[in-house]
Amino acid sequence: MKILVIRFGSLGDLVLTFPVLRDLALSCGGEIHFLVREEYAPLLEPLPEIARLHALPRGADLQALRRLAKTLRHEDYELTLDLHGNLRSRMLRLLLAGRSGRWIGTPRQDLRRRLMVATALWPGGGRSRPLPPVYARHRLTLARELGPGYRAAPDAVYPVEEALATEVTDELTDLGLPVDAHPIGIAPGAAWPEKVWPRFAELIERLSDRVPLVLFGGPAEANLCHELAQSATGSRPVVPFCGGRPLPSVVAGLSRCRVMVTGDTGLGHLASAAHVPVITLFGPTVPAFGFPPFGEHNRILERTLPCRPCSLHGKNPCRLEHRACLDAISVDDVIDALVAMRHLPPIREGQS
Repeated sequence: MKILVIRFGSLGDLVLTFPVLRDLALSCGGEIHFLVREEYAPLLEPLPEIARLHALPRGADLQALRRLAKTLRHEDYELTLDLHGNLRSRMLRLLLAGRSGRWIGTPRQDLRRRLMVATALWPGGGRSRPLPPVYARHRLTLARELGPGYRAAPDAVYPVEEALATEVTDELTDLGLPVDAHPIGIAPGAAWPEKVWPRFAELIERLSDRVPLVLFGGPAEANLCHELAQSATGSRPVVPFCGGRPLPSVVAGLSRCRVMVTGDTGLGHLASAAHVPVITLFGPTVPAFGFPPFGEHNRILERTLPCRPCSLHGKNPCRLEHRACLDAISVDDVIDALVAMRHLPPIREGQS
């Protein structure tokens, strides 16, 4: 069977397709192609389930979609699994009419999530009926299509080539991280300022005397990571591993960590793909949307407030102008979670 999977982005959403990709390979075999936005193609290249990648440029217009459709028509797919369900994928379906086999997709549940936001200040409105995790919804979509032929694949760690792991270890060593260290990873930034926890500097300062730290971020967070690393006064190394690195290199860096502390960001999902436990700090968005990182050893820190959720993606300013959803999560809350998960020893008497 020849299969096309469509998910253009973003980082976290792509990681959440990995379980159903493994299910496809186990249940159907055959040849799996994946259509993704070109900047994310390097993340998918190492996956053994994918036989061929098709990349769409960011901001692609109708002409670009037509050129892509012309290429895809020659593939004669028997099944197309649309895991994005946006305007571009729907247009592509029209352009591929009759040449993409059975076309199935996971409902986006946009209306449900928008209702959660719109009714958050109503009694019980935004907190009712949480959606199942999106990776579970993807799997249900496939299970319904395949019926008795569906088989759930076991979890698997993201594949990092040995040469790449060695290269990243050498780079981290050059930056000051001992070869045998098992640091705590921290992602202090986010795509939207409203999703940034305001106490990362205090957390880093408190931890820097107890355990090595590695700070992760993309190009937009590079200055922040370097500033936080330079301002830490503890005796343990605080290493900024940030900037425009290829995503497989980021996974290799995350794989060195014992645990990851992050906001609701793609880096948290990427850590989960590397089987690194994740502590996720949720603020304006909520796990009830269905987008927490997958993995049984993860932990979510959040505050139940009547105004949550206030945004689909966390880009809207706090409508009550207090940001209590994140401000109410203390550094002690994060440290207590690290201790409870046994990634940090308890503080002895006399320690701060």
